[in-house]
Amino acid sequence: MVVMFGAAIMAKAKPEFEQKVRPILVRHCFDCHGAEKQKGKLRLDTLSRDLLGDRRAAETWHDVRSALQLGEMPPDDEPELSAEDRRILLDWLKGLIEQANRARKGDGGRVVVRRLNRVEYQNTMRDLLGIDVSHTTDFPPDAVSEDGMTNNGSALQMTPIQLEYYLAAARKALDRVIVSGSEPRVFIHRFDQSTEKKWVNGIKGSNLVGGKEEFVVRMKKDYPDDGVFRVRLRVRGVVGKEDAPIPHMRLMVGYRPDTLQMRRVLSERDLPDGEWRELEFFGHLANFPMPVRGQGKFPGLVVSVAADPGQAEVEWLEFHGPLFESWPPATHKRILFESDLRDRDELAYVREVVQRFLPRAWRRPVTQDEIGRLVGFFKTRRAESPSFEEAIRETLVLALVSPSFLFLLEPDSREVRPLDAYELAARLSYFLWSSMPDDDLTAVAANGALLDDEKLRAQVRRMLVDPRASEFVVQFTNQWLDLEAAERVVIDKKFYREFDPEMVGDMKRETQEFFGEILRHNLSARNFLDSDFTMLNDRLARHYGIEGVRSREFQRVALRGEIGDRRGGLLTQAAILTGASSGQDSNVIKRAVFVRDRLLGDPPDPPPPNVPELETAKPDFARLPIRDQLAVHLKDEVCADCHRGIDGWGHALEEYDAIGQWRSKVVRIPGGRKKISLPVDAQAKLPDGREVTGAAELKRYLLSHREEQFARALVERIATYGLGRTLGLEDEEILTSLTGEFIASELRLRDLVESFASSAMFRSK
Repeated sequence: MVVMFGAAIMAKAKPEFEQKVRPILVRHCFDCHGAEKQKGKLRLDTLSRDLLGDRRAAETWHDVRSALQLGEMPPDDEPELSAEDRRILLDWLKGLIEQANRARKGDGGRVVVRRLNRVEYQNTMRDLLGIDVSHTTDFPPDAVSEDGMTNNGSALQMTPIQLEYYLAAARKALDRVIVSGSEPRVFIHRFDQSTEKKWVNGIKGSNLVGGKEEFVVRMKKDYPDDGVFRVRLRVRGVVGKEDAPIPHMRLMVGYRPDTLQMRRVLSERDLPDGEWRELEFFGHLANFPMPVRGQGKFPGLVVSVAADPGQAEVEWLEFHGPLFESWPPATHKRILFESDLRDRDELAYVREVVQRFLPRAWRRPVTQDEIGRLVGFFKTRRAESPSFEEAIRETLVLALVSPSFLFLLEPDSREVRPLDAYELAARLSYFLWSSMPDDDLTAVAANGALLDDEKLRAQVRRMLVDPRASEFVVQFTNQWLDLEAAERVVIDKKFYREFDPEMVGDMKRETQEFFGEILRHNLSARNFLDSDFTMLNDRLARHYGIEGVRSREFQRVALRGEIGDRRGGLLTQAAILTGASSGQDSNVIKRAVFVRDRLLGDPPDPPPPNVPELETAKPDFARLPIRDQLAVHLKDEVCADCHRGIDGWGHALEEYDAIGQWRSKVVRIPGGRKKISLPVDAQAKLPDGREVTGAAELKRYLLSHREEQFARALVERIATYGLGRTLGLEDEEILTSLTGEFIASELRLRDLVESFASSAMFRSK
């Protein structure tokens, strides 16, 4: 049927193409994209117009339409299309693509199964078992798809080695949850002063902490090796001058093997007002570096309190662990519930245990056959196990290495079909929480209410205000904007001697908190292009030269005057600028590609092979301004074609150095010798021929000329992330509709998330 319909499209389109469209292509396109020359490896004179039978050709014609709409084709050094010729081409392409989309409905573009990635697995194990420990420490990193996502089903393959990791993780987790034996010894210690007077790296023990003074206590022998613990302390900040930074306390747990400290932060907090307060923090020892008993010069578990900036005073500190209200603990009894059935009929009890556990783990109702298979496995294991607990652990391990747990399974079908309520609940929870559905979401799935549009939207609104929605904020921003790039850049200390590597974490947090602020308050996504605020703490504010921020905690900061021109929007945030740098200087190409790919959804083609690095192309290259350096590539016609559509986006961001600070001079060290300074050149010619100077003008240009393109690109990124698959032409109609709604709503971000989650695209497979 599809093939026949495709032939009908071609027959209808051919006369119109030959009479109206082809003459325009001959006049304006075939010289550069025809038999003799193929700029950008694009040839149009022989490109198939069968958008059903040739998916690659369909994608190419779609890109051609985008280039025409944006005024990027023909390039500005070629004769312009008349308004009538442009209309003819766009109308022809629109009709061809829409007809193909209608014919393709129900064909392709769907991922049937998708493995949980590392974050999703970690969160699911935490919420299922009730213990917040690392379950993925030894897991290999997730592959990244071509569109930058780590939750794309096509990139999340399963290997035998990965299955071994899952098996080991499930066993380790269930060993902690299902306990056996007598109640463990509980340790309670109270300290009124540091147990250590002199400590590692010149640190001195003191009740007044700050700088090289810390409150350090070491429990040499009497401490637990595992389990939940609690630390309580009485503490106050030592308040300085009115404009001084607010004292910031860090509480850390670990040990000292010798001349180093192995420790991790349990919690940190501002102490703003100088008043004494009793604080309480909880953790699990499995998440902290633990000493090996009987080894090391400084045996024991160490808890320490530090302050930076400012000072804090500690009156006392109390450690209590392992912590539980009863034995066995609640996490154990949630699975192995108390019942006399266990003594009367062990297999019947196991059946009840499995019947309660399996629907939560597999995120759907289960059949009696599925329950029976696990009960049969238990019966076999029980005969050779020394205890009931060991046999039931292995039984539940089997459930946790099943495809029903490790994958988001949506049974295949020939036609596009609506998701059932449980499939929709799972898709929604992994979209917004990167974890399994909670009891409320499962309940509205069980009674079918989730399939009602208004009930679904109500769940989306509920889930977005839940703390677990922070996973959507962090995971989506990391993948959309590739925030990990800032961590991959090595900052050169010869250029940036004062740079603190911890600043990279603050850089990422700014962008994440910025996205979260826009989402929580349903602000316009135009703020991503330019904004009159950002999210800062004191350390990052000093990095930007912004005064008045005293807290280490992130807060909304207004941007006014000169600072307002220099900051605002994603393109001026240090995580973005640092990630697209060399660690010594800005990188015009990387920054340009970021704008085109991440903000405009128009990634340029990768460079051809054997393109020389800029630094090796010419003697004394580092002494040349960046525009002259890039001019070396522009002498090659193939390179020039690509660079004309790329370089301008990056030139406009030259006012920022490798760590995202504003600059008026470019500093270089040719040959590692004496520093030289060059003036900043932020003049840029963009692909449509318009010229801008600097980030402020670039942001205004994006808002006035590229807003619709940005809106479409953001819709596509949200959809790609939410569906866990690469988008195709069959998604065009819904994406266009969602983009229209998004623009009509003044680009309100939360409205977009809600509209997407209730769309036919999200609710179907």
